[in-house]
Amino acid sequence: MSTTEKPLTKRPERSYTEKLIARSAHLIHKLKAKDTTGRWAYYFVYVPAARERTFLKSIEGDGIIDLQDYGRVIASCYGEEPTQAVKDLLKEKYDFIV
Repeated sequence: MSTTEKPLTKRPERSYTEKLIARSAHLIHKLKAKDTTGRWAYYFVYVPAARERTFLKSIEGDGIIDLQDYGRVIASCYGEEPTQAVKDLLKEKYDFIV
């Protein structure tokens, strides 16, 4: 290896669920909402195709919903924008680019 080449870093092995979500990244939904404490937060929710229609209808309302009733929250953070740590996690585990 020459001094200009970078060593390859191996990605940690993904779980079965992480592989499934990565293959279905179009089912990951990015939401910005206030949580129960009133703080702005970003949520990345994997919603299986069978629940997607119901999920989309539920987020149109102005009420409170439990995201886990519709899918799996795969990442979240507080703030006006997703943090770099959340972006890195989504890219590494699911090949999902924010």
